[in-house]
Amino acid sequence: MIEPISSFPVFTVENLDAAKSFYTENLGFDVIFAGDWYIHLISKSGVQVGFLLPDQPTQPPIFQKPYSGEGVIFSLEVTDADAAFNEAKSKSLNIVLELRSEDWGQRHFCLQDPNGVNIDIVQSFEPTEEYQTDYVSS
Repeated sequence: MIEPISSFPVFTVENLDAAKSFYTENLGFDVIFAGDWYIHLISKSGVQVGFLLPDQPTQPPIFQKPYSGEGVIFSLEVTDADAAFNEAKSKSLNIVLELRSEDWGQRHFCLQDPNGVNIDIVQSFEPTEEYQTDYVSS
């Protein structure tokens, strides 16, 4: 069995500088690697994300196409979705889904970063009774 010890998404995007600025200035990430073709960021809590320029000759073909903006949601859990939403609004970030609560136990909203990555800012809470049986206890 393959047993992962860590995980991080890597998005192949057109603009590394925009990604670096957005994530460091608005989401509290720090740069831990900054090449001219790839950057790797980490948050104070240990969340990691990477950004790669398309068409890098050092990378296999499956890593060379730019992110199309569909089919991926980058979720970031926070302790207070309302405060995060107010911060996003105060910075005029691109909010693509307004703050809302879901019966399955999430209060969340979505941002879109400058490269088109959808970021779901999520706060977990107790789900309604209807959804409680869907959760698997460990």
